[in-house]
Amino acid sequence: MNFIGVAGFSLSNNKFKLGEIYYKLDPAYWGKGYATELAKRLVVLGFDTLGLHKVEAGVATENTKSVKVLEKIGMTREGLRRKILPIRGDWKDNFHYAIVEDDPRDY
Repeated sequence: MNFIGVAGFSLSNNKFKLGEIYYKLDPAYWGKGYATELAKRLVVLGFDTLGLHKVEAGVATENTKSVKVLEKIGMTREGLRRKILPIRGDWKDNFHYAIVEDDPRDY
């Protein structure tokens, strides 16, 4: 078995039933569908196992491939957080995405 990256959840206070997914894959595994499959499984885990109402994700606005992953799994862009991500010495903007438990999805 090979290590290909990390992924997980940051959970909010139980009252809000909210979680934020994150993932980071080794570049050798980019473009092979792993991020999409991983993001889907995290959403399912959030709703079916953790009993969440909403699953969120943030992505640097320049990260077009990850934006496509989030949109492919049915997340909706809900907003923009300006200059919140410290990346390589610069502050970058972040798109905020989310999916709610009763949003349509085919997985």
